[in-house]
Parts: sequence; C-alpha cells; structure tokens
Amino acid sequence: MKDRFRSALLGTALGDAWGYPYQMPPQPERTPLPEPLVISDATQMTLALCAAMKDIDRGNLDREEGMQAIGQHFINYHSDPDYDRLPGPSTTESLDRLSQLGAEHWDDVSTHSGGSGAVMRVAASALLAPSDQGVGWSVLQGMVTHDSGVARAACAVMACLVSARKGTDLVNVAEGLAGDENFDNDNLLTNEEKSDILQDLDSALITDLTGPDAPLSELISRVAAVREHLDPFLAQGDFEELYRCRRKFVQIFGRGWDAGSCTASALLLAQLYLDHSDQYAPHDFLHVAVNWPGNRNTRASLTGALLGSHLEGGVDQWEETRDYQFESRYNDAIHCGVWKGFRPAV
Repeated sequence: MKDRFRSALLGTALGDAWGYPYQMPPQPERTPLPEPLVISDATQMTLALCAAMKDIDRGNLDREEGMQAIGQHFINYHSDPDYDRLPGPSTTESLDRLSQLGAEHWDDVSTHSGGSGAVMRVAASALLAPSDQGVGWSVLQGMVTHDSGVARAACAVMACLVSARKGTDLVNVAEGLAGDENFDNDNLLTNEEKSDILQDLDSALITDLTGPDAPLSELISRVAAVREHLDPFLAQGDFEELYRCRRKFVQIFGRGWDAGSCTASALLLAQLYLDHSDQYAPHDFLHVAVNWPGNRNTRASLTGALLGSHLEGGVDQWEETRDYQFESRYNDAIHCGVWKGFRPAV
C-alpha cells in the first residue's frame, strides 16, 4: 500500500497546487498549470495524517491512542506558520477548540459540518493503515473536524475507492458499499457504526446542490448516468465535452464544497480516466477537476488521490513527461510519501 500512497500523495499535491491559485473568486476560465507549485491545506493535512498513521503503525496504537495521535498532529499543523492556506471555517473552528482542549478531546471539537475538509486527506488513513482498519481510521479522522452523516459516509466511500484493487470498477465499489471487502472487513468500526454509515449514505442530505438536497447514494447514481453519457464522446476523442458542459456537471454534482459533492465529482473523473486510459493521461482529468467552477483545489486534490491510487505506473506515470517540483519544505515528503510531522508549537 505504501507505493500506492506515494502515487496518491503526488496526485493529491499536484491537484491541490494546480487548483490553489484559481480557488478564490473571481475564478478564471483559463487554468494552466501554475509555477511554482504551492500546496494548500489539502496536502498539508494529508501529510499531517500521514505522520499520525506512521505513529499508529509503529506503536500499534488502539483506537483511542490512535485518535489522540491524529489529534496531536492536527494541533501541530494548526500552530504551524504555513497553516493559513485556505483551511475551511469548520476545520479552523474545530482545530481552534482542539488546540485549547488538547488531543484527548478529539471527539468533542467537531462542528458537525459536511464540508470537504473531512475527505480530502483520506488517502493517508486508507492506504497507510492495516488493510482491515483503513475505512475505520478514515471515518474517525474526519470526525475530528466534520462529524456529520454526510462526512462519515463520504470518508467511508473514499476509503473504499482508494483501497480497491486495481482494475476494479470504482462506480461499482461506491454503489456497493455494503458488501465491499474493505468496508465489511474493517475491525476498527463497530457493526453499529457501519450500519449508521450505510444509513447516512442513503439519508444524510448534501446541500451543495443547485436543485433539491440529495444523499450521496443519489449522487453516485448520477455518476453512473453521466459516465454512460460521456463514454461515447471520450471514445471518439471528444474530450472537450467535459469543458463544454462543466457548469451543467457542477449543477448535477454540486460545487465540491461538500464532502459528498467532492467525492462524487472525483469518482466520475477518476473512473472516466480508467475507462479511457489508452487515449488520455491522468493529468487531463486532473485539469478538468481544476477547471470546473467551485471548490477547485479540493476537488482536484481528491481526484488526484483517487487517480494516483489506481495508476499502474504509480509515481513514474505521473512524472513520465516532466518532474514536478514543489516547495523545498514539502517536495521530498510529497515524492517519498514520508513526513515527520509539523513541529509542535513551543
């Protein structure tokens, strides 16, 4: 799994850094790859969680000890000079409280928001945990900042997607969470918690939509329908359909500010690449994630994580045409998949 995480982390960072300069309004229509590549909170929190998962693995920490380790790494990130790179209000409010109360209060600080901050860092918890705990750690880490039905369901779905065996149809994974091997075999979550997640998947409403609120299961059904619509265009080499109808797709899936909306969009773009990988590069779909209006860098970072976890060539496939260099502080960690953690405040 660690090689998969390296590729997922590079995809996370590349999507994040690509979308970061175009995030704030007014959002431009042209979104070329920026130079230099500067990451935001999406990659920073993935790195913080990466360091926490290393502690959990080395110390064989149980659920409570592990969550306190995650909480402490989030506290250290919150006090870092690089913290203020577009963290969402729910993340900031939760980490403010966590810093005041201490890591042992990790389950008392959430804003209960459904925001995308919960799911943007799931690649680390899903891919660096033991295979029978990746879903559990992914759901629990999201609860520190976003303890809501939408966030829990999205974290569980995303964990199963990034952990799915290569070659698996990802839409089928999302549609069949009950029965998925990673979900069913997880021993960190209780049966009651799994049952609640499945209920949330069908009933917790996503509000980041143009039309009526809808649960994540409905958005996953829309992914399947839009995939069927787009497949003939892509097969014929008409990639521009993804750009021509971008505002329509945002109306269908939401703008990406919500964890469920962001997950659905990333699922669609990753699956389209996997369906047509003989014609296109993963970077093509990463740019679409950046170019669609809304939460550009989080949507792109999540798409990059999902693409990266399923690339046959891993990191080499990301960099087969050029090497991506990030800020010196983060570059080595992004490429090797190891981060020692943000330093605690003195």
